Amino acid sequence: MKATEIRLLVAASVMISGMSAVAQSESGREGRSASGAYLIEEVRVTAQRRETDLGTTPVSATVFSGAQLEDVGIGTLDAIAIQTPNFNYVDTGLQPRYRIRGDGLQVFNDTSDSPVGFAVDDIFYGAGALQRAPLYDIERVEVLRGPQGTLFGRNTTAGLVQVFTKKPTDSFEAYLRGETGSYDRRKIEAAVSGPLADGVRGRLALYYDEDDGWQKNLALPDGRRWAARDILSGRGQIAFDLGSEATLQLKAAHTRDRSGAPMAGTHGALDPVTLEPCTDERILAYQCVNGTGFDAGVPDPEIGFSEYDGMPNHLDFDEYGAQLNWSLTPSLELVAITGYLDYERIFQEDGDGSAVGGFLGNASAVYTLEAEQFSQELQLRGGADTGMTWVLGSFYYNDDKVSTSTLPELFGDAIDTTGTVETESTAVFASADMPLSPTIGVTLGGRYTRETKELDLLFATAPSASYRVSVNEFTWKSGVNWHPADAVYLYANAATGYKSPDFNTNLLFGDADAAAPTRPETSMSLETGAKWTLDRRLSLSAAAFRNRVEDKQATVTQVVNGLPVARLFNFGDVEIYGAELEFTGKFMGGLTTQLGIAVLETEIDAPATTTYSTGPAGDVTPIDGNELPGTPNYTINGLVRFDFSPSSTGQFALQGDFNYQGSQYFQLDNNERDTEDDYGVLNLRAFWNDNDDRINLQVFVENVADTSYASYIGTWNGFDTRYIWWGRTRTWGVKVGFNF
Repeated sequence: MKATEIRLLVAASVMISGMSAVAQSESGREGRSASGAYLIEEVRVTAQRRETDLGTTPVSATVFSGAQLEDVGIGTLDAIAIQTPNFNYVDTGLQPRYRIRGDGLQVFNDTSDSPVGFAVDDIFYGAGALQRAPLYDIERVEVLRGPQGTLFGRNTTAGLVQVFTKKPTDSFEAYLRGETGSYDRRKIEAAVSGPLADGVRGRLALYYDEDDGWQKNLALPDGRRWAARDILSGRGQIAFDLGSEATLQLKAAHTRDRSGAPMAGTHGALDPVTLEPCTDERILAYQCVNGTGFDAGVPDPEIGFSEYDGMPNHLDFDEYGAQLNWSLTPSLELVAITGYLDYERIFQEDGDGSAVGGFLGNASAVYTLEAEQFSQELQLRGGADTGMTWVLGSFYYNDDKVSTSTLPELFGDAIDTTGTVETESTAVFASADMPLSPTIGVTLGGRYTRETKELDLLFATAPSASYRVSVNEFTWKSGVNWHPADAVYLYANAATGYKSPDFNTNLLFGDADAAAPTRPETSMSLETGAKWTLDRRLSLSAAAFRNRVEDKQATVTQVVNGLPVARLFNFGDVEIYGAELEFTGKFMGGLTTQLGIAVLETEIDAPATTTYSTGPAGDVTPIDGNELPGTPNYTINGLVRFDFSPSSTGQFALQGDFNYQGSQYFQLDNNERDTEDDYGVLNLRAFWNDNDDRINLQVFVENVADTSYASYIGTWNGFDTRYIWWGRTRTWGVKVGFNF
């Protein structure tokens, strides 16, 4: 889609104004008017570090209640991205790489910070591996688009996902949910909450999710399946009333994930007679082989080849948190948020993608990560809803990550690369929302960050090395909003963001120069938006934006002495333009419709000498003027639900939800070989609740048409194989829930 088309759609979107997020109330319940029509409930968000009505908050955000997550089958951040305009991801198993408005991680390291931030109960998660954590017993999820360089944790250039778990309650409540379905899935979620003593409340939630895996290894047909789930998680919370003006909430959680790694679909990239590099046309016609002459045939999402009987994608994760809220006066509150995370993970992938070896022989790559993270945030919040409100705060963050990577077939028991990265970040910040008149207000905010990162490298076959980098950065936000009528809200913002310098820590093969730090990324965003609600039955929101990211970081693979060495570099700047439009309509007779549309255009601004190499021949291509990888030019998501009138047998509902996205490149050189065409996925669901809301039942089919689509495609520089990481094929399931 060209820039002119985007500008026309943006103009049209603004003309029809904007909408509140595609969301229900936090409880997930819908109200009814006297005429019987379903009504849109008020949505609360914390985009300004205090609860506000999303319809009068000057941000572009999509919010999901816990009930919505359940109704649409959302249990991971990947599923949230699919249902959120201008939120995309690619995933090869090692680390998910999320993108908001086109900006995201172009790096493969476990130790790298993402431009898309992730926080749970106001605790910032510093590792991408933790973004895989299961979402259960959730109050709501907020996706904030645009740089978050003022109020939230460490700076981000693209946006932030905030997850809020359900808190202990004053009265007893409990639920139990079970699910079974494709690939012998067994899933259980349960929670119990209520008072423990006078002024003391507690909540316990448990989660178990296991299946047999959806991919079969044809090289070992009697072996285990790949991409299997095996997750057990629990969370305990306790809240204390410290007098009438203060509360203290403590949280402890543990996740044990023994899931299996996904299997990449592979096919060769060399001529079957000469073993010379094939052309892209022949590779895409599946006329080529790998370095041993192996022909895997036409790739299929559900099958593959490997000499290994499964590979691990494991995570052990402990989280401890504390939050103090103390009302010093009616208009002044002190908030202290403390978080400690301890986690380990191991991931392995088949480096040749066949049962008979290839470029590196029968090679696999093994990655491990051990890390600890501590953060402390203090906030002083002041003001009243009818006047100026403000936040002053300080933030401290420290993490230590030890990452290893190796090829056992080459190094035996030795580890090729061990990288220890220590990050220390401190910041002070302030933000204020000030009314200039009854209908006009302004927002001003700033954050000063001082950050130091150190890398120590240990190699199996080379001398050790180290690097240190320190950065001071000031980021800011300013905006104006206009509320000309109760149903209409308009805003415009300018904001900056920052992503710290990065190191490469994976498979360096003794080349310490490949780990040299990059420069930090910075972003500058302009956004204008509108929100409109009609009689609590129709709502629209529209936002148009321009974001410039400077010194964008990426990984490139180079073959050095016959080995694939990954290097990090700043490839240039990126111009990003686009818009989002969201609509919710609730009509007579129980009909609900939701629609989200996003358009996006990205353009790399790089020196003519900046090139990128991919493919079996190591083709060298200038990247100036190219699009960012993993950024479809448009996405559409939507939902249609019909709630039948209650009857003596209970309440029934039918629902269809879908997402459709345009074609996208997966590599910086925008080659036609490593691309995915446009595709869509449709899900169908049927619901039943008893009239007392004690028992509920859901039957569903996801990816009804069994659409095959790639989450990521890569043909690395000089490799003999093209790799495809697949999205999940058609599945079915049945859920039963009990409320007590």
